[in-house]
Amino acid sequence: MQRRDFHRLSVAAIFGGLLARQASAHHAPGHGAGGTAAATRNQRDIASSTQAHLDAIGRHEAFTSFPKATIGLVVYPGMFVQDLVGPLTVFEALLNREIHLLWKDRTPVDNAQPGTPTLLPVTPTTPFDACPERLDVLFVPGGVPGTLAMMEDPDMMAFLKRMAPNSRYVTSVCTGSFILGAAGLLEGYRAASYWAVADLLSELGAIPSDERVCVDRNRITGGGVTAGIDFGLKIAADLTSPLYAQAIQLYLEYAPAPPYDAGRPETAPAEAREFLEGMFAGLRESTTAIARRVRAGA
Repeated sequence: MQRRDFHRLSVAAIFGGLLARQASAHHAPGHGAGGTAAATRNQRDIASSTQAHLDAIGRHEAFTSFPKATIGLVVYPGMFVQDLVGPLTVFEALLNREIHLLWKDRTPVDNAQPGTPTLLPVTPTTPFDACPERLDVLFVPGGVPGTLAMMEDPDMMAFLKRMAPNSRYVTSVCTGSFILGAAGLLEGYRAASYWAVADLLSELGAIPSDERVCVDRNRITGGGVTAGIDFGLKIAADLTSPLYAQAIQLYLEYAPAPPYDAGRPETAPAEAREFLEGMFAGLRESTTAIARRVRAGA
């Protein structure tokens, strides 16, 4: 099968699945004849939209002539959901991709703080032992307190150590770099992390960087939280092309215009910075202690 034909079928399958879900919703009990008529109209509308997508693919092969990317996104209890969702949103815009949400099993993970309700549980799709042998992208999000627990989780450490040599890119966002570092995967590499703790990466043998997206050979690490979208676009460009990444950026209408210039400690008001530094004092102590334990036991 020609690559372009594969892409056409992939997109058709995606939109076909959407069509089926929409139709199923309209055929639910209680909708009656009116619901059936609405479902038929809905099917026609979605079929028309699908055809428009396929026509666009046929006219713009520059966006579709790339090999399939196999992407593994680790999830875990206590992660910060935006660290995952930012890159995932970008990766889902790749036309030819296979995405796995990786955890020890398929039990939904709680991304909330202990003692608070879980508003956005995440369901893993692929257990560690069923992960493809080779990944184009191995990704780890950050999040407290999850990061601290994962730095000393033997299953997580074993999985990352096993997968990293067979991954084209070994990556993270926010404090996910500390999990990579705890697995010994950032020794001698420049790496980024959340601003309040980034300097502590040196405890794990990494070279701290304050870049929003830090690239050192095949290690690509993003800064805190919202850097995940920038990080995702960088990965998308490497997997496909800068033009494709720019098309994704436009698709997402990613044109940040924050109301305040307070997203970095250098530009934030001193009082805001001092408030957060006080809040994170305990986090720094815990991170340092765990990093030293991990390094000593390596």
